[in-house]
Amino acid sequence: MMMVSILFAQEKKEVVLVGDIKCSFENSDQISKNVHDVIVQSFVEKKLQEVIDINTLPAIGQEIYRQTGEGAMNEENLLRLKEAGVKGADWVVTGTLSNFDATASKDEKGKLLGYDGVVNFVFKVTSLRDGTVKGTKSVAGKTFICVDTKDAAIMKSIQNTKKKVLKEIVAIFPPTGFIVEIPTVKKKEARTIVLEIGAAKGVTKGDVFKVCEKINYRGKVRIKEIGKVRVTEVQGDDFCVCKVTKGGDIILKDFNEEKEIYAEQLPRMKLGDIAGDLL
Repeated sequence: MMMVSILFAQEKKEVVLVGDIKCSFENSDQISKNVHDVIVQSFVEKKLQEVIDINTLPAIGQEIYRQTGEGAMNEENLLRLKEAGVKGADWVVTGTLSNFDATASKDEKGKLLGYDGVVNFVFKVTSLRDGTVKGTKSVAGKTFICVDTKDAAIMKSIQNTKKKVLKEIVAIFPPTGFIVEIPTVKKKEARTIVLEIGAAKGVTKGDVFKVCEKINYRGKVRIKEIGKVRVTEVQGDDFCVCKVTKGGDIILKDFNEEKEIYAEQLPRMKLGDIAGDLL
């Protein structure tokens, strides 16, 4: 067994600005705000980025970000933000509230039992560097059980979307970590690695990561998958140990050559799914 170890500098967290959730329906301002708040709470909970709520910014910051909208931030506005002491964001989240409603639920004798709420909205993540769309996700929510008032039913349906929003955030921004150590090497192949990512970003035993190499070619970036690993032990908030299941030779070679490689978490498979290439 041999020990190979390289420590990378702590990666600076990107900044996500959660902007406005728009809706053309009458009397929808509070409902749009509630959707906005759930999205803010979800990004904060995932801890993948630093999160800014547009409504907490000073007036000049709100004006600049709303003026920029879903496009790239120009140099003039970047300078205005800097002069105003407002943090610049890498990504902006915008959205549209497309439907909300509450319907009466009655028993077989016509007695009112309460109200069932539903809500549908879309949120989009856009790069403020170049205006490209990182991801667009549709979210639907309902109360599941009836509640006393129409307003409470709609609010409950919004609260019940949080789990779906959290899932979609991970789909748009898969957690990533650098390889900081290769504790086990056999036959010139990495057999175990240590990643700089742990419980703080929701990593659990059994999670699967793909290992990627970032290749710069004529000013363009190409991402190449070079292997896969499975988490065998989570070591606190910041690290995890993984078994290499694919590409151990390339992972070791690229790591020793100090190429730009990282691991990106894959979506968790449902019970009964088979990861054929990991068997």
